[in-house]
Amino acid sequence: MNSRKKVLWKIFISTLYLSAFTFGGGYVIVSLMKKKFVDELHWVEEKEMLDLVAIAQSSPGAIAINGAIVVGYKLAGIAGVLVSIIGTVIPPFVIIALLSVCYNAFRTNELVSQMLEGMQAGVGAVIASVTYEMGAGIVKEKDGISLLIMAGAFVACCVYCDYMWIAGCLTHMYEQERSRQMIYLQLFLSFLQVGMFSFGGGYAAMPLIQGQVVTGHHWLSMSEFTDLITISQMTPGPIAVNSATFVGIKIAGIPGALAATFGCILPSCIIVTVIAKLYLKYRSMEVLQGVLGSLRPAVVAMIASAGITILITAFWGNRDLIALAGTKWSLVVIFVVCMILLRKVKMNPIWVMVLAGVMKVGISLI
Repeated sequence: MNSRKKVLWKIFISTLYLSAFTFGGGYVIVSLMKKKFVDELHWVEEKEMLDLVAIAQSSPGAIAINGAIVVGYKLAGIAGVLVSIIGTVIPPFVIIALLSVCYNAFRTNELVSQMLEGMQAGVGAVIASVTYEMGAGIVKEKDGISLLIMAGAFVACCVYCDYMWIAGCLTHMYEQERSRQMIYLQLFLSFLQVGMFSFGGGYAAMPLIQGQVVTGHHWLSMSEFTDLITISQMTPGPIAVNSATFVGIKIAGIPGALAATFGCILPSCIIVTVIAKLYLKYRSMEVLQGVLGSLRPAVVAMIASAGITILITAFWGNRDLIALAGTKWSLVVIFVVCMILLRKVKMNPIWVMVLAGVMKVGISLI
């Protein structure tokens, strides 16, 4: 019994540590997971680590959450899953909760406002860079069907601005009532959809979140959504979990944040636990990996569409104001500089976004 408690405690501390220092999410956590789970704790073999990353990446939800679930289940079954999830969620939940409470005060500050506006260009550059890397990999495969899926999904995202139908099913089946009882359910169901259909984690979740909180329910403006993505990138934890916490607190306080966050991670808890059980039993998931892998082209298209929307907001404010005369050229220049730093210098995306904000503040003071 004591040995089991020690294992659970180590799982909790390890996942808490990983989550607390995973800035930017996505592939950033892979190196941290390898160092902690393979090199330091020797919980996972090198070959198993590759399988873990494949499962985490090709399952719905964030890599951080999915990876913690796989390791937790491998070491301590369902109890390990629960402990690992709690450890992973606590840091982003607490930090985003504190930031969201102070958001209005920060946002109305002129320097902070300039900083966030500049960082929009940095976020757009980061998304453009990620889209290029992922899209280039698909193009190199020279698979006509994959290219067709990617192009079709991109057009669908840009034209219809409704990302849920690409994922496959759930639509809004409830009225937008603002009663205290209904808002918790709305938050839960909205982020349940985000968690269920965000294959590829990180940036892939952005168009789904945008479809729910901006287009669907109008909980956030496009400017607030861009700020949310910026804040999520600068703070530890997955983008989807950070977004759920931020939106939940803004709409319905701590209970709303709990409802949204629970909805966001619930699909991962169920699906990845089942996959982990099958993986540990059979060690071969080629058919499943093939099916989930076919979603990559659509994921790339959705990321690209979300990036374009953010850049439009940064350069012009919204789609209706797109005009050469109204272009914010300072942000265009910042975007180009950020792309060079990302593609040529290989600078850390977090520092690129911070630098973008600093450049905008500097320009405003000239």
